[in-house]
Amino acid sequence: GFRKEAAEEAEFVKKAAASLGLPAIIKSIDVPSIMEKEGFSAQEAARKARYAFFEEAAYDAGANKVALAHTADDQAETVLMRLIRGSGPLGLSGIPPVRNMLGDCPYLRAARRRIGTVPSTEVTGQPAIIIRPLIDCSRKDVEGYISENGISYVIDNSNLKMDYMRNRIRMELIPFLEGYNPNIKETLIRVAEVSHRDNHFLAAKAGEAFGELGVGSRELGVEPITFNVRVIKKLHPAISSRVIRNIIAKVKGDMRKVSFRHISDILTLIDSGEGRWTLHLPDVTVSREHDIVVFKKGKGRR
Repeated sequence: GFRKEAAEEAEFVKKAAASLGLPAIIKSIDVPSIMEKEGFSAQEAARKARYAFFEEAAYDAGANKVALAHTADDQAETVLMRLIRGSGPLGLSGIPPVRNMLGDCPYLRAARRRIGTVPSTEVTGQPAIIIRPLIDCSRKDVEGYISENGISYVIDNSNLKMDYMRNRIRMELIPFLEGYNPNIKETLIRVAEVSHRDNHFLAAKAGEAFGELGVGSRELGVEPITFNVRVIKKLHPAISSRVIRNIIAKVKGDMRKVSFRHISDILTLIDSGEGRWTLHLPDVTVSREHDIVVFKKGKGRR
């Protein structure tokens, strides 16, 4: 709903699919309306609507996999963008080659209601899986294949606008960094691979610790989560920070607007705070009374 060229591009897709004997599922969603109602940025609202549509398409097709066309260049840009924003190992893991669609459930819930989609589990008995077959292929590889085979294509002109951080990274920052390291894209991709490996291990350990709290089966946001501070203090900081993230996600339904600083503040207060204190996060309130810490859903002030 942002660009007048979108209708022509949709027609291009429809014709391309027909020439290959493939069905095409095309839908228009009022993303500006989602932005207004939910307070999302343009890119965030578009992403939520897009993934809700992917799930709807999987439902309509009776499919359990959705293939997206992210390339190695997208991976390098993502890692660099998240590094600039101060992400830890989770963010620096970049774009996963394979991911459970239900990992986006907190993001999809509102969008599902709005556009009337049904979770793919109701059709296939299992969640749709996001796969990215081109994640190890460079954009240059893809463009070379297109050229060699005479394949027609269209360019989304919003990818050329300097309004978006990703575009500035792609068109300005990466070429600049190549002056210092000609293989900067490959370096960033290795960062993603190493971070993904390490984060996978730490996430598993954090999952075990989270499971020991006995709150995994609770419905999202329905009731507060409480624990004794001694439980968290026993954990390594690399694990305790992830446990806190898991708790917030369980209470809030997502991690939107929750930053590293919020997690750090909670751990600092747990470690050194005594008696009673209350900390307000976006849509979550964290409080402590003596040795008990309580996380509950509610309007925060930060």
